[in-house]
Amino acid sequence: MANTERTFIEIKLDGVQCGLVGVIIKRFEQKGFCLVAMKFLRASEDHLKQHYIDLKDCPFFPGLVKYMNSGPVMAMEHHSWQ
Repeated sequence: MANTERTFIEIKLDGVQCGLVGVIIKRFEQKGFCLVAMKFLRASEDHLKQHYIDLKDCPFFPGLVKYMNSGPVMAMEHHSWQ
């Protein structure tokens, strides 16, 4: 049985707004990733602060959280077979 590696991929809101979701998914699939789950969501401010915690001391952190909270993203789980 082959080993699998799970990967989280997020298409940020500018990619969603520009209609690039299908193009981006196709690129990952062409690289051998198998899409197993995906969902449009709008992350809460608390979730974003935790997700980007390693950037919390950067001057752009508040703007990043505000921007990422301003619209939907596409969250996906891909598997690659090794």
